[in-house]
Amino acid sequence: MSDPKPQPSTPEEWKAYAFSKDVTSIPLREAENVNKIAANIFALTKHENVVSPHKNGTIQITARVLTADAPVTIVIPSDASGAISIYAAILDQPVTILNGSDNLELDLGPESEYIGVTIGFSSGGMEHDYEKKYPSTSSDDLKASLNTQLRIALVQFWKNMSVAVSLSSYVATMTTNQEYLNLLNTQAVAVGQQLAGQAMAGPDMSYAPVLVLDRYKESTQQALNAATAFEAQFERFQDKKESLEVHKQAWDTMLAQARNENSMRVNLRNMALDKYESARQTAVSCEAQFKEDDFALEILRIRFENGLQKWKDEQELKAVFQILMAAASFALNIATLCMGNPGGGGGAADAVGKAVEAVKVAEGLVGQIGKVLRSDTFKKLAECVEALLALDPIIESVVDAVGKFEIDPTVEIPSLDTITGTSQGDANAAAIVTMAAWDKWILESDEQMEFAVSEGVDYASDYRLALRKHAINGKQLTQAHAESVKAGYEYVQAQMEVIVSEQQISGLQRLRDEYEEQEAIYALAESMLYDRAMALRTTVVISLRNMAWAYRYWALTASSISLDSRKPLVEYQQDLSIIIQEMVNADSRYSSDFQPFDYDIDSEDRADEDQLPAGCGQSMKDGIKGKNHIGSFTLAPEKGLASDFDEGSHYRLDGLNPTLLGVLPNPNALKGGVAVVNLRITTSGIYADIEKDKVFRFASLPQSRRCSYELDENGIRGKTRVYPAFETKDHAEPTPFTQWKIELLNPEDILLDGLRGIDLQFTGHVRFDTKRRRPRVKDSRKN
Repeated sequence: MSDPKPQPSTPEEWKAYAFSKDVTSIPLREAENVNKIAANIFALTKHENVVSPHKNGTIQITARVLTADAPVTIVIPSDASGAISIYAAILDQPVTILNGSDNLELDLGPESEYIGVTIGFSSGGMEHDYEKKYPSTSSDDLKASLNTQLRIALVQFWKNMSVAVSLSSYVATMTTNQEYLNLLNTQAVAVGQQLAGQAMAGPDMSYAPVLVLDRYKESTQQALNAATAFEAQFERFQDKKESLEVHKQAWDTMLAQARNENSMRVNLRNMALDKYESARQTAVSCEAQFKEDDFALEILRIRFENGLQKWKDEQELKAVFQILMAAASFALNIATLCMGNPGGGGGAADAVGKAVEAVKVAEGLVGQIGKVLRSDTFKKLAECVEALLALDPIIESVVDAVGKFEIDPTVEIPSLDTITGTSQGDANAAAIVTMAAWDKWILESDEQMEFAVSEGVDYASDYRLALRKHAINGKQLTQAHAESVKAGYEYVQAQMEVIVSEQQISGLQRLRDEYEEQEAIYALAESMLYDRAMALRTTVVISLRNMAWAYRYWALTASSISLDSRKPLVEYQQDLSIIIQEMVNADSRYSSDFQPFDYDIDSEDRADEDQLPAGCGQSMKDGIKGKNHIGSFTLAPEKGLASDFDEGSHYRLDGLNPTLLGVLPNPNALKGGVAVVNLRITTSGIYADIEKDKVFRFASLPQSRRCSYELDENGIRGKTRVYPAFETKDHAEPTPFTQWKIELLNPEDILLDGLRGIDLQFTGHVRFDTKRRRPRVKDSRKN
């Protein structure tokens, strides 16, 4: 996914959008009467626009966008009396209201706290009140208009994130806490927050389907066949030249098919729920490990800060001292925010803000060396984490309520008006801060700590290694939460499709029983049947997206197909053929086959921890010997973080076989001269890989494997009883670039006092690339 392209911003651009096939193909409903206008885009085409209501009359304009080519004025005659209300989410140009000698420039738009204004005028004078909420309504016309805008958002979901986010945000805000519009609110939030989660995760992140590509072909073809059959009947129904009898026959056929496709909708819903539950599992796993890392980091932070104070007394580098102290405080408190600590969150947010200000001050000190970290890096990362905190906590309750609603329609679904979680307004998708903020923090904090190490600051080297692991795992945790939000609302959307389809099928049957060419019934039925046709098209696109994701994971490149819910159906069939052929030809892009590797990474033999995966040193030994007997390490494809996996692309693992070095069996556990070491190996579910210099990131299921081996009375490893292999018959192999945990399952049988390290034996296959090898980062240490 590339960065979102901007929305239109002029009347001409909005006109082109409004007359595009994506919009004109939708059964449109705008709400309008003498006093009230509800529209998607309201264009002010003149520099001065006169609005003259009847005496003591009222006018209400409700629009997502007020557009104009240049600043405009709405003129109310000085002898007029009455009121005008204007509600708008986006103003393309400044708008001023003029009445006699009074004027008011509207404070509306994405960066305003207001969504509308009510202006009363009489005898050439004005009074106004700004509104923060839309007025309550039970208007069928407004509901129809919002339904239309949601339909447009569903089409733009695949084509223009900016428009889709803006539309879904607008519908969500309009429908918040309005019982009559509650289901619309849930649907709008589901669309918008999926896109927000996708944008936060960044353009290099996608889902990696668990199964191999072949498993998706059949379901995609079935969905395409169903959509083709339904659309043929829908075209007959829309043909005004056809007779009443033909319209009824097409209607009946579509109703029957909609009922028959219920199992497909339920299956998609169940798959979405499974995906959400795995995403949640990943987030919980990442958070548990992050808490462990945070505790270890805090101990080292205290030691490092003491060393820093000692160093400060010997130096005059005030700026770098402030930056290093701010970095230590920031790391601690950004972790508190990442974990959504309800008790410490407020104080942590304040501390993060103070760290940003401290670095700003340090940046202003001239003539000082050693300054690497920038205040903007702190600020962007804080915005990223805080935005996610605005979205993540409520997803579980929404998922739970939507699941129950199908059985009990009285269940109250939380009503929301937040889509992006940004402080700059939900109408602006470009304001979403992505995971790139973490990448800058990882790079700059490591370089800043390199300066401290080179200066010989006590404990700087240990703290640098711990901070590196903490930052990498912090990014993984944030990515996991973003994927959880996205997957949760994918489920909500799928479940709402099950619920709404049942309601529409019942409604269509009632309308069919009454239909005798009444235009109003025909128009209402057409909009419902359009929804059913679009639902089937969306099923096809989702299936193709799964195949495109699977291809991306396998080939480390994007498929050439474009996802679009308004394509001619024949193009979907072409897309299916294309992606199958792309998969067949994936290996032909390379001059050689994969080569097997067998890497033995022994922490005991590598005195410099920079040669090890992040965390695979003292902290991992401490974890195995600790209360939970879990050690963790992280591999990433970026420079200095890949350990031995730095010579190629497309690393895939067959297995990881760890050995605890220096441990002895508990004499009571010996049977036949040996004890058994039982280990559980798990991954976080957030993976990465690299092709040349481009990093690809993926969210998928956490992997879990058991490893068991014999240990003799002298601590020598013997026969392997359970091999920790990654089978590939039905599932894709994992990459090494993830967060790994190794848990000792039977600590009562093993004496850990002598633990010297952990030997990691990785096996798999790779495409080697001589251009890819990069020197590993090493600490500069004073002799």
